[in-house]
Amino acid sequence: MTSERSTKPGPRERLLATSTRLFSTDGIRAVGIDRILRESRVAKASLYNTYGSKDELVVAYLRAMAERDRALWQRRADAAPDSRGRILALFDIVRERVEPATPGSCHLAAAIEFPSPSTDGERAIRAAVTDQRAWVATTLRSELAGMGLQDPDNIADLADRLAILHDGSVTAAMLGEVETSAKTARSMAELILGMVTEPS
Repeated sequence: MTSERSTKPGPRERLLATSTRLFSTDGIRAVGIDRILRESRVAKASLYNTYGSKDELVVAYLRAMAERDRALWQRRADAAPDSRGRILALFDIVRERVEPATPGSCHLAAAIEFPSPSTDGERAIRAAVTDQRAWVATTLRSELAGMGLQDPDNIADLADRLAILHDGSVTAAMLGEVETSAKTARSMAELILGMVTEPS
């Protein structure tokens, strides 16, 4: 028999769930430790015993959001017929209605909030951002190679262009312009990919 105590989320889960909700809606710097502790109903000692600091909690939040976004992409990518479709899936997930934030937006927001990290904690936050952006770039390069491209410079150039389009799509979604901007970015990505699959 499972007790109520054993099924109740522990301090780690409550801290992460609360910080995810607050960071994604109000921003990282604007949300203080006291508010996180109050709304998660966790003692300060538990925060430091589980995450060590607010910065480490931010890193855990960014990693959790990265895992969610990658899973969203993987689901669509698995249903895509080819590498072209797998690339377009990166643009399609921007339009998915998921909580608490648009796929990709948490990492862009964190990059904006920490443009020049000056502490170990801030550098760890930027490292989590860099890791997710590197995943997007690696995914694009891998799928472009899957389309038959072989020149590393050409692959890198096209991946950079697609990454910029993806950033624009996510940024527009953060501003509340999801449907039109996401569709436009996807259409532009299709044009770029068309030059690969249908050269003139």
